[in-house]
Amino acid sequence: MMSRLFTFLLLLTSLAATAQFASPISFETEVEHLSGNEFHLIVKALPEDGWNIYSQYTPDGGPIPTSFTWAEGDHYELIGKSLEKGHKKAGMDEMFGVDVIKFLPDEPTYFIQKVRVINYGEPIRTTIEYMCCDDEQCLPPTDEEFIFEVAPPAPDRGAITPITEPVVAPEAPSTTSPALPAPQTKPVITRPADPQPNERTATAPKVSTPAPPKPAPAAAPTPEEDEQVTEAAFTPGPTLRAAGPAASENDPVSWVFEAEPVAENEYLVRMIGTLSEGWTTYSKDVDPTVGPSPTEFFVDENDGVKLIGDVTETSATLKTKYDKAWDAKVAKIVGGQVVYEQRVDVSKADVVDGYVYYQTCDDEICFPPKEVPFQLDLSGAKAVVSIDGVAGGSGAAAGAGEEGKTAETVGLGIGVAFDADPIGACSVGEEKTVNKGLLSIFGLGFLGGLFALIMPCIFPMIPLTVSFFTKSGGTRAQGIQKAGLYGFFIFLIYVLLSAPFHLIQGLDPGLLNTIASSVPLNVAFFVVFLFFAGSFFGFYELTLPESWSNRASKAEGTGGIAGIFFMALTLALVSFSCTGPILGSLLVESLSGGAWPLTAGMAGFGVALGLPFALFAAFPGFLNSMPKSGGWLNSVKVVLGFVEVALAFKFLSNADLVGEWDFLKIEPFLAIWILCAVGIAAYLFKLISFPLDSKKRKIGIVGSVIGAGSVALAVYLAIGLTTTPETGTYRTRNLLSGIAPPVCYNFFAGCDKDLNLTPFKSLEEGLTYAKEVNKPVMLDFTGFTCVNCRKMEENVWTVDKINRYLTDEYVIVSLYTDDRSELPAEEHVEVDRLDGTGRTKLIDQVGEKWHYFQQTVFARSSQPYYVLVSPDGKTLNAPVAYTPDVDEYENFLKCGLSTYRNLESK
Repeated sequence: MMSRLFTFLLLLTSLAATAQFASPISFETEVEHLSGNEFHLIVKALPEDGWNIYSQYTPDGGPIPTSFTWAEGDHYELIGKSLEKGHKKAGMDEMFGVDVIKFLPDEPTYFIQKVRVINYGEPIRTTIEYMCCDDEQCLPPTDEEFIFEVAPPAPDRGAITPITEPVVAPEAPSTTSPALPAPQTKPVITRPADPQPNERTATAPKVSTPAPPKPAPAAAPTPEEDEQVTEAAFTPGPTLRAAGPAASENDPVSWVFEAEPVAENEYLVRMIGTLSEGWTTYSKDVDPTVGPSPTEFFVDENDGVKLIGDVTETSATLKTKYDKAWDAKVAKIVGGQVVYEQRVDVSKADVVDGYVYYQTCDDEICFPPKEVPFQLDLSGAKAVVSIDGVAGGSGAAAGAGEEGKTAETVGLGIGVAFDADPIGACSVGEEKTVNKGLLSIFGLGFLGGLFALIMPCIFPMIPLTVSFFTKSGGTRAQGIQKAGLYGFFIFLIYVLLSAPFHLIQGLDPGLLNTIASSVPLNVAFFVVFLFFAGSFFGFYELTLPESWSNRASKAEGTGGIAGIFFMALTLALVSFSCTGPILGSLLVESLSGGAWPLTAGMAGFGVALGLPFALFAAFPGFLNSMPKSGGWLNSVKVVLGFVEVALAFKFLSNADLVGEWDFLKIEPFLAIWILCAVGIAAYLFKLISFPLDSKKRKIGIVGSVIGAGSVALAVYLAIGLTTTPETGTYRTRNLLSGIAPPVCYNFFAGCDKDLNLTPFKSLEEGLTYAKEVNKPVMLDFTGFTCVNCRKMEENVWTVDKINRYLTDEYVIVSLYTDDRSELPAEEHVEVDRLDGTGRTKLIDQVGEKWHYFQQTVFARSSQPYYVLVSPDGKTLNAPVAYTPDVDEYENFLKCGLSTYRNLESK
């Protein structure tokens, strides 16, 4: 709001002064024929020195964006959005105090609109509204009208057919000209003199010439003409690109090397440097006697490589100013980007070698000069570029990640080299969403601990243990202190149980993900959970070896803090028959996310289990309000037994999905869960019983409520077996998101691909399609066993405003990191284990390939993980992980789309 008010005041104060002067922006218009009846209508803005014009896509809150209003009519059609070209600068603007996108005056600015002409007899009119500023003032928004008179293309070489009637220019009479062969393939139609203020017209050229001379004999083309014809027929290939390591504390410049084919056997080789904020590098024209080393862009000229022209240096932040480090005025690049270019003839070359040599300083220190080599290798079937030994690919910079590794360098056979450094900064990245995920798992662990408290193994021990501490001698304060320490040790013991998993993850970042998605282990979990359920039902007792608890009990006698610790350890051991199944559920639920989610879950469990001992010791009156132990505790165990049965089939479903067995689809899975819900209700309403139940078991109020809830759950799940016309398949059950198989994984209902999101599972196919339709790509790192992935797909992706983005604006590529399908033998590759030992491992499965790709390029190992990229591999904005907040996820998608459009308009 303040920035808009500032803009208004700025315009108001400058209005009187600017009324006396003409606009510092002049315009020219052109028409460029493309093919058939399609043309480019071009408005070229020519600012005076010091004046800037603003992009059509400059963010809100700053200057007025340039905009075009096209007159309506059925004589033409607009094709796509208006493009922009010029010396664009994006970033914080001191005058407005916000980020802006503007065009600098050192180059013309082009606004290009593609149209399809239906009736050539009617002109096409448009009005531009623009605002321009210099360093001190801004002029009010100005409107100017342009008229494009588009002539139909002639059949021969695209020559322009002159209009039938002459157009009279104000300054001089006009005569019609005969049809002239156009010298270029795409004719450009120039603008006549302005017919009236604020109105411009682009028409076919009108040439005043004497009578045509007699035709002369055809002459052989000169060498210059022959070269022009050859160059005109040249079809450029893709720009080759490779990126060096990301900027760091010891080297605050990241470099990208590009080789752009510009003519037959000619390349424009280019180094693009991006400086960290606060750092400076020096111009190539700096006098070395002053102090700093000038930047040198060197290309090795030899018998095979010929240099064409001189090296050029381009930077929007190139300034000649006082430098405190050298106590002199020097030409330097202050932050931002700098580009060095050299055109080369490679007619006889196999390799083009070169380097950039530069020095960097900030306000306090200067690093020694450094040399970064680059190479264009033309010796093979395809040209290959590399920078500092890191190979790149076509159309995208090789993403340098945290260790400078990319899909190209690790040999995964991916044709695009991804740049992991986000371009846009308009959305919240992963840190916030990861923290939310940890909090939710802590809450899940806390809930599990509360359940454990009311189990028969623990609940009766609460009043006994609290009474022991408050009546064991000493003051009441000492008793409270001991009980509090006892509760803290319970918390500490459960947190320490997660420590080994941190060591495992340190040895291999992908090992926990492999464990969580292993088919044999999921089958083992299925069997173990059924075994736990049998114990809860009372068919047998589960205990740890008696010697463990005996040793812990003996250690209690040591007294002091150590004795209290061993008391807590004894509780953890003897209560295993009740806590084990809950801890097992928590372990598997959080394991695929890595060691930290497991620690968060264990911490929540320990807090819930240990806190009551401290609270009841501090407030012993609460003990009187606790329910007495009795048969209801066994009822709790039986209910949890049914829950364990239901969860057991979740793990069997994981094994079915990963192993592609195709037998536990959504219908049998929901049927089993419905039976478990009905079983809970039948038990609580005394329709069935189990071995350890009391003969005097009562239904009770709480039992009635839970039983009724179980019936409601069974009905809710049964509705999930009905279809919906919106998707043509079963209804999603949000309560089971991430637990039940996907609704499209079914026997009977099918899955209409036109009504449901159907992501690509092949990265190459997805990127190719994205290039064809000119859309950004969402890389969806996911897994068959990933609970949070299913929650996102079923609870967030299905929201209308999110679904619209995913359906209309993005190409989704889902990369399953737990896909156990075998890779073709030729794609097997030995890669670094990433454990710092230099050891290698074999990647021979599809999931291993995508997981290693995620680790090496984006330095992440957990799922879900969403990365928005351009089809050539540029990361558009900060990636996110599990993001259940719909508004945050929408902002993430909106930011990526906006960045992509700005990228395309450059």
